[in-house]
Amino acid sequence: MQSKPLSFLAAGAIAVLIATGCTKGSDQSSTSSTTTTTTTESSAPAASSAPAASSTTGAMSATPGDATHGKSIFTANCASCHGATGTEGGVGPSLKNEKSRKNFAQAVAWIKNPQPPMPKLYPSPLNEKDVNDVAAYVETL
Repeated sequence: MQSKPLSFLAAGAIAVLIATGCTKGSDQSSTSSTTTTTTTESSAPAASSAPAASSTTGAMSATPGDATHGKSIFTANCASCHGATGTEGGVGPSLKNEKSRKNFAQAVAWIKNPQPPMPKLYPSPLNEKDVNDVAAYVETL
């Protein structure tokens, strides 16, 4: 059981690193004021720079997801393991307060590329919009 939290933590760290790497890549082609902002964020402690990177990633996303639609997709595909409301747990862990463990981008990354025993449902039967919608719903739990 202790390996699950470590797996979640590792997956979250990887997602943050990927998001940070993508952000830095786009900053290199933008103006120097953006680079200065990145330099300021880089000098901040790691805990405070992660939320900054996640808010930047969230701002870049055109549609963060429809939680209402996500709930219906969750009910059809995820509730059998995570419980009807996602907070009961069971075969899969409770997703209560998942927002405190993963930001939206990290939740999307996890749904797209989960660790076993969670099944891989992307790109079929879930498409990109479905994944975003489920992630938006999970963020409300």
